[in-house]
Amino acid sequence: MKFLTDDIFRLGGSQRAKLQYHILAQRFTLAAVSASDKQELEAFAAASETETAQRWLNRMMWPQGHEKMVSFGAALEVPGNTRGLWCYYAKVDEHSATYTGVPMSWETWAAPLVDYLDAWRAARRWDMVEVMQGAMLRLYYHAPYYLTVPKAVRVAVVKWVYQFLKDGAAPFPFAGDMGSEEYSFTIDFERDVEIVPNRSIKDDMAAYNRQSNAEKGRRRVEKRFADLTGDKWTTAELTSQGFTKRNIDSFVENGLIKRLYKGHYARVFK
Repeated sequence: MKFLTDDIFRLGGSQRAKLQYHILAQRFTLAAVSASDKQELEAFAAASETETAQRWLNRMMWPQGHEKMVSFGAALEVPGNTRGLWCYYAKVDEHSATYTGVPMSWETWAAPLVDYLDAWRAARRWDMVEVMQGAMLRLYYHAPYYLTVPKAVRVAVVKWVYQFLKDGAAPFPFAGDMGSEEYSFTIDFERDVEIVPNRSIKDDMAAYNRQSNAEKGRRRVEKRFADLTGDKWTTAELTSQGFTKRNIDSFVENGLIKRLYKGHYARVFK
């Protein structure tokens, strides 16, 4: 989807994507997704700690999130940098979305985040992935307000989270008024958007699986290759070390050894 107003860049990437799915759901019929299929999709995403998989999992939690992703693809985005830090609330219906900026101080916004991290510190044991996901949720959203966060601000807050968990005393990196602009704009779903083709979730997941399987396969090959001794070999010498023809072919395909001529190989030094 293409937005025809630059005001869209007042929103962060996640909220831009969420709006796209909502608009498409108003124009097209959503695919039906069974409860078992929803569970499989969630299990697939939850099995990985990659940023892409976690983003998919978060999108599934949106209203009709599974149906929207299956219908319109898993990776809708609006590329582009945000306009800047902006605190706002949203009113979205079937025909339009209105976003209204509000003044906000960092002290007010950061308080729930500090309380959240204090609770984790009191527990004394934590899963850093889970802690950071919860921290980022509190950075971007306090009902009913959202916060558009530029990359530099996010990086500073992430660094602070690690330090605060360590010592419980690190001051929040920002203070005072955010400078959030009291500006309002409306995106009309007929006037301000243009529909363009997008890949399906099946294609996205197939590509993800291919990449993941290729990485796992290469790690297995490299682990097996670590047992190989010497720098040059004949086929017989390689098999005498316990390597099969498949092992040898894999070493060649992955650029670990090279064929000099028939039945003779040499280690590749990088």
